[in-house]
Amino acid sequence: MIKQDIIQFSGNNVPISEVAKIMKKDKQFVRIGIQEKWLPIGVAYRKEGSSEYSYYVSPKKLYEYTGYIYTE
Repeated sequence: MIKQDIIQFSGNNVPISEVAKIMKKDKQFVRIGIQEKWLPIGVAYRKEGSSEYSYYVSPKKLYEYTGYIYTE
């Protein structure tokens, strides 16, 4: 039987700047990828009447996509 460590994720937001560093991309690449849903690591929310987005990047989804474990 293979023993696997269990990874616990906080659920706290991973900053876009941190994701960009991890992926070796710029912040705009990450933002657009989340907005257009081809980067499946979080969600982008735009409040009605606003042109600005708010972002949530899931530590678990980031791990599943990149293999990187984010710790605060």
